[in-house]
Amino acid sequence: MPSSVHIDSGRTWGGGQEQSLGLALALAERGESTHFIAQTGSALAERLRTVTCAAEAGPVPSRLVWEAIPLRGLVGAAHSLPLHRCFSQLRPEIVHIHDSAAQVPALLAISGMGRPRPRVIVTRRTDVAVGGPLRTFLYRRLCDRVICVSQAVRQRMLDAHVPAKLLWVIPDFVDCRHFDPAAVTTEREPRPTVLSVGRMTREKGHTVLVRAMLIVAKAIPEVRLLVCGQGEREADLKKQTETEGLSEAVTFLGFAPDVRPSLNASDVFVMPSLSEGLGVAAIEAMAMAKPVVASRVGGLPESVVDGETGLLVPPGDGPALAAAIIALLRNSDLAQAMGRAGRQRALAQFDRGRVLDRVLALYHEVMAEG
Repeated sequence: MPSSVHIDSGRTWGGGQEQSLGLALALAERGESTHFIAQTGSALAERLRTVTCAAEAGPVPSRLVWEAIPLRGLVGAAHSLPLHRCFSQLRPEIVHIHDSAAQVPALLAISGMGRPRPRVIVTRRTDVAVGGPLRTFLYRRLCDRVICVSQAVRQRMLDAHVPAKLLWVIPDFVDCRHFDPAAVTTEREPRPTVLSVGRMTREKGHTVLVRAMLIVAKAIPEVRLLVCGQGEREADLKKQTETEGLSEAVTFLGFAPDVRPSLNASDVFVMPSLSEGLGVAAIEAMAMAKPVVASRVGGLPESVVDGETGLLVPPGDGPALAAAIIALLRNSDLAQAMGRAGRQRALAQFDRGRVLDRVLALYHEVMAEG
């Protein structure tokens, strides 16, 4: 296994940080020495501190080593020197960059190294335009491979004229041993319950979901919506809920370190995103044997199979979203069948061990090119 350094500059905790840390921990579990660089003062740095301290106290010390470095400056360039020093000392064979904000300082640091330089792998998780010519140049000239978490993300890269030979589609993963309905004892809610999990940002589509719940509540008055997450739109969404007279039907749970109890208690999981690279929260719900209602946008159709593991609706379409939710709440046999199919799909396509094998295969391919 090539020696690797992983970089994630995220300040807050989100799905990307869950993935980058999860991959590093999985490598460490397989006995590989792995180095992680996080943003100074970030939630990820705190999580790294917690998990590594717990591992060191256990019977088998972790092979994951980490440090925190300032990773943002004027387009990132100001903090390339600390990374250059780190790479020069560690001499990793692979540098795996997990977020776009870390690309500029990391790639500048690598470009200043002598030969042989590390192989560079970047993971791209967002279904948005790549950006200007600088970003395209970095991908084309300084990256050895780009992991796209879905075909939709890959198409965005092709649209930016990133060569197809650099692009590998490897989805984000879910630990299906952790997300297992048999491992959670929470009882089902007595009321028909809908759950949504995600950061409260515009692209997650919570505003559309609240509008849809007006229709759902008229059709099924006893319905309840649980919302897990925090973010910049939280206050606006709570105000919208009050204005629409849905305060009794909608409960905001805030950030949940463990969403499994809420998943286990719910009947239907909803992901109303306006933009989505893959939709890991939907896959977590599938692993917990829950039917999913999601937007037909980005990588979500690659996660949720319409009519098999859930129902897909046009993004931003509140009435269509409501109709799909109502259909599953009123047909428990269909909902349960979709939940079972979702669990099987999560195990077959997105389980952590399977995805890790694909990442390791990419590492070995890149190193074999000499």
